[in-house]
Amino acid sequence: MHAHKGEYNSAKEEFAFLVQELIVRISAWDPRLPHLEVKDCVFRFNRDTRFSDNKNPYKENFGAFFAYGGKKGGLPGYYLHLSPKEIFVAGGIWMPEADKLLSIRRHILNDGDELEKILKDKKFKKVYPELDAEQVLKRAPKGFPADHKHVEFLKLKSFTVSSPLTLEQVLRPGLGKVIDQHFKLLKPFNDFLFEGTK
Repeated sequence: MHAHKGEYNSAKEEFAFLVQELIVRISAWDPRLPHLEVKDCVFRFNRDTRFSDNKNPYKENFGAFFAYGGKKGGLPGYYLHLSPKEIFVAGGIWMPEADKLLSIRRHILNDGDELEKILKDKKFKKVYPELDAEQVLKRAPKGFPADHKHVEFLKLKSFTVSSPLTLEQVLRPGLGKVIDQHFKLLKPFNDFLFEGTK
């Protein structure tokens, strides 16, 4: 790390500039986004290795989460991930706390048709083909009907979608605009989830 500190600092500054641009862009069309600073969105580059088998002290990516409650607020938002191996944008809420998860599931119980409509929208589906199936229950959660028409949504522990970006897109001028267009498609999805967290 010390041998490449200059390169790291340069990349960090470029990423911070991009994050600042995205804060301005998202704020123009999503009034729920609070006044955020770059530090409110960017994740630490140092890894917490206390409970991990991977003892590498540094991450291999830059990540930023533009969220309604800040990156640690536990609310829906827009995520950007940049690394030499993987580049993608994503949105939604990842592994919400038990009370928020229960609230979202109740929202789906009553308004799951709305979520289905959002996910099936042609423009949305072209960029975000399906919900990320991470940490899914085998059966309907306790207290929810197993025969509910949206039981597959109810089984989820996270509500996220993602879309890859190409290296060509990243290196071409106008990256901020490309990411912003991807993020803008996520607003109805995040709106639905935000209503579910109330």
